[in-house]
Amino acid sequence: MKKMISLFLFLTVTFTVANVFAHAGHIHTYMGTVTMLHTGTQFMMETSDGKDLTIDTTEKTSWLDAKGHAAKKNEFAVGSRVVVKMNREGKTAASVTMASPQTR
Repeated sequence: MKKMISLFLFLTVTFTVANVFAHAGHIHTYMGTVTMLHTGTQFMMETSDGKDLTIDTTEKTSWLDAKGHAAKKNEFAVGSRVVVKMNREGKTAASVTMASPQTR
């Protein structure tokens, strides 16, 4: 019985640690709507699954329109629908693709 409990605890810890690091080094993509502009390099968005994310951008972040052409950052506004592709390190946006604001 002790061996079973030990094995169970070992496997639980192993899978927990594996899950924590499972996405390290992968590029994440988020879709949603801009809800707030914080600073010149940060904005908040609500993802399509209802989560709020704060996105950091850098001078290397690409700003694109819906057709993939270069866009100007000043076209970016609250209500804009966006697709954000994060850099491999997962802390800053590699690109922000913007669509027109949603109509209600």
